[in-house]
Order: sequence, then structure tokens, then C-alpha cells
Amino acid sequence: MESGSDASTMLEDSGLRPTEVRRRVLSSLLGAACALSHREIVDLLAGLDRVTVYRNLKLLKEAGLVHGVHGIDGSLRYIVNPAGRKGCPGGHPHFLCLECGTMSCLVGQELPRVSVPRSAEVRGKQFLAYGLCAACARSKRVHPARPPRRGATG
Repeated sequence: MESGSDASTMLEDSGLRPTEVRRRVLSSLLGAACALSHREIVDLLAGLDRVTVYRNLKLLKEAGLVHGVHGIDGSLRYIVNPAGRKGCPGGHPHFLCLECGTMSCLVGQELPRVSVPRSAEVRGKQFLAYGLCAACARSKRVHPARPPRRGATG
């Protein structure tokens, strides 16, 4: 099944009308190998303005079809939730590659337990590990950065 029809089915199952824009936004996330930022999605979807994409991402998030994770740069990246689950499965960290920018869920690993003050109300939690993904780390080993030459300026 192609991601366009997958997106239509997911939208209908969540009670959302499968408009062309919603299908395109959700399909872009379904076809991605990693989480995408708002800007990356806008760049992928020629002809859609950034406000339209933002509003539809917000709607998809509220419907439990995607979840967002803040990177160390503060930008929110969106990931499709696992099939049959409303909302992020939760309780797992994410990994961000500092070289290529890919972000992925580390499902199966639990977040550390955090105690909050009595009567406090937790509205969310996030744990982000960052470094180099396997491909970028492998690339760095094959082509290590050269140290600057002695006496070189710049």
C-alpha cells in the first residue's frame, strides 16, 4: 500500500477528514526515514505555505497521529506514531544525530524516573540523546577530519 492511501486510512480511522493537504503532510512523514522539522516538511511539499503545514501538523498531533520532539536547537521535529496507537507511545527517549540531523525514537528504552514537587502537574517529559548516528560515525572514521597544520592561520 502506498503512503498516500496509508495516510487516508489513518486520517479516516482517527476521525479526521482526509483532505489533500492532510494526506500530503502525513504522507511526507510516513515516507521519511526519520523525524522531520516543520521547515523540512514545507521544503518537501512544494505549493503548500508554511502556515498551512503548521496548522495541519498541529491537527495531526492533536489527533494522536504524530508526536513532536524538540531537538537541541529548539526546533520541533515530527514523527508518525506507531500504527494502532493514539499518541506517542511515550516513556521513551529520542536520538538526534548532530551531523545529519536525523532523529529517531528509541522505543523499548524507558525514560529515567523524575520526582516532581508535591501537587505539581506534569504536562510532558522528554529525554534526548545526541551524537553521531551509525552512518555519520562510520563516515567520520573513513574520512577523519585533518587537524590544522602547524603555523596555519584561519
